[in-house]
Amino acid sequence: MKTRLCLLLSAVLLFAGPLLLRAQTAPAAHCGDALYPNNREPLLQGQYVKLPLGAVKPGGWLRDQLVVEANGLTGHLNEVWDVAKTSAWKGDAGKNVTPEPCYARFVPRWLSGLVPLACLLDDPRLKKTADQYMNYLLDVQDVASVTPSVEGWSHLARVLPDYYEATHDERSLKLCRKILDYAYSVRDSTNDAVTDPERLGMTLSFGWWYYNLTGDKDIPDLVEKIAKKNVDDCRNYFTGTNVSDFDMAGKDFDTVSEHRPHHGQGVDVNESIQYPALYYLKSKDDSYKACVFSALSILDKADGQVGGRWNADEWLAGLDPTSGTELCDVTELIYSLQKDFEALGNVCLADRLEQLMFNSFPGTCTPDMWAHQYDQQANQVLVSADKRNWHWNDENANIYGFSPNYPCCLANMHSPWPRYVEYMWMATGDNGLVAAAYGPCEVKARVAGGADVRIREETAYPFSDLIRFIVNVGKPAVFPLYFRMPVWAGQAELSVSGQTRASHPPKGEMFKVERQWNDGDVVTLAFHYQVRAETRKNDSVSIAWGPLYFVLRIGEAFKEVQIKEDSPVKTKKPTGRVNWRIDPTTDWNYALDLDRNHPQYTMSTNKISACPFAQKGEPVWNSRKHRYTAWNQDVPMILKMKARKVPQWVMDGANAGPTPASPVHGAADETTVELIPYGCSRLRISEFPTIANGNP
Repeated sequence: MKTRLCLLLSAVLLFAGPLLLRAQTAPAAHCGDALYPNNREPLLQGQYVKLPLGAVKPGGWLRDQLVVEANGLTGHLNEVWDVAKTSAWKGDAGKNVTPEPCYARFVPRWLSGLVPLACLLDDPRLKKTADQYMNYLLDVQDVASVTPSVEGWSHLARVLPDYYEATHDERSLKLCRKILDYAYSVRDSTNDAVTDPERLGMTLSFGWWYYNLTGDKDIPDLVEKIAKKNVDDCRNYFTGTNVSDFDMAGKDFDTVSEHRPHHGQGVDVNESIQYPALYYLKSKDDSYKACVFSALSILDKADGQVGGRWNADEWLAGLDPTSGTELCDVTELIYSLQKDFEALGNVCLADRLEQLMFNSFPGTCTPDMWAHQYDQQANQVLVSADKRNWHWNDENANIYGFSPNYPCCLANMHSPWPRYVEYMWMATGDNGLVAAAYGPCEVKARVAGGADVRIREETAYPFSDLIRFIVNVGKPAVFPLYFRMPVWAGQAELSVSGQTRASHPPKGEMFKVERQWNDGDVVTLAFHYQVRAETRKNDSVSIAWGPLYFVLRIGEAFKEVQIKEDSPVKTKKPTGRVNWRIDPTTDWNYALDLDRNHPQYTMSTNKISACPFAQKGEPVWNSRKHRYTAWNQDVPMILKMKARKVPQWVMDGANAGPTPASPVHGAADETTVELIPYGCSRLRISEFPTIANGNP
């Protein structure tokens, strides 16, 4: 793929004004006056506009993480999985797109990560791999000849914006139109291999993208006719107030299945969080916007877990920390939140995005990204092929492996990191930029007055709460920068070159800095995070600092095991394809001894390693030696807290037993335990009981 970006060169006149520092949401851009045009009429303007792929480049540990992904399954999936190697999606007629609708979506889901990853790393090998599929698909005349699955094609259509921005290949637009026309023609089909009515809302995201680029006047109404029933079902479901409707735990399969039209399946729930927000842009009906936030609220009450996710071991599964969450749920919620934030701009959406990216997603993958779980657990003290009380999934769902339980997650683990980079900076309606999600990176964009700006973001975030933004402009320019202030920020301080006093932005808002920027100006943002104790089920606590959750460090013994794999390819050289069982080697049944309002702790930090989420001693694939070797560097952050062992808290089958109700009595002598970031753990306790005062 070529990596030349399409930067629209419209210019506006913006007069220099005084320095402006205040909490303010950026105005939505209008199509005619913005450097990065927003939605065309009759659509409402989105709050922010995603910059073209490649405008934001990863740096520091974040670039290392993308390299890890390129060296893992993402960069080698077509070598080790026959579903990707031999596929109708690259011209192997009829191959590995059945049974539908499931298998038809696997290769497009992989491409949704591979394509932006190839561009962000400017990696010729990855580009060549992606082009084997994209060049074939862009010339397809009859989409149903590849697969009749609208869902499969909708996942492929999500790839087209990135591919178009990287290559300017006009065939991307033509194929998107074919997909929309096909979806419209079969929208009422009752054949599951053709149409899944619960996922027709997927057409909204790429439908609006296509319309904004082409202006095809029939598209808004065409997309509405495809998606509206699905969207209305979502709105009706998400505005429900009965928490039990969002918790399928303990219900038999027939009962659970009855809820599917109302999105009781986890992946449907997480995909559909975006549909009402995107349809709101067409309908202008505030009830669609409101239901996004009512959904987040009631799902947190019914199924909420640390790391921004909801329990859904296939179906929504309640609050128990040993219930599971499917990897696909995490991936789809990340995508939904990015689309929601672009449309609506609420800080809480980007806050949850960071929680998912730095906790739930890395925690359900091995640090070398050669293996993943189907279901992760908040309290996960044994990883094994044992029977657990999942709704539907088999005993392998808990294994870190190649295709545990079902291969959908194998296909769907590739997009979160590249997409996170893409959405770190966005354009605003007043021709400025917004720092939407944080981490080491560099953004190049055009701002007010047609000035080109480059901003280098220097930080170890989220493993640090200090960020420096170095602004480079060819000549002095006046434009606004907006900084997201997370709801968990402390007494934050923001200082700008030349200011004598720092500002103290309020948390949970966007903070605007508008001034004349000179080359070399520096913005320093210190969030001053504090450790906080969050109350969870049975009055347990979870420990958090900024977007990170900290979990009990448990000794881990890895053992390679054999389980059934989906269509593996025999390779001449060894690869990292593996299935891990992990046993605990240290005690896990501790209660924390703390003041919930003012937790006491000590914190230490380490240099972030080239495998950022690896623990010292953990097996990591060494591609040069073609074998697994023990990682020799430790996690970036460690908390130490006072705790006491709880002898009566024991295993319940293959799970940690129910978390004892707090406060706990009869615990052992006080000791000190280590807590590490959730994303660095494969075994963990995330929800702790606490000790009674005096512990009688």
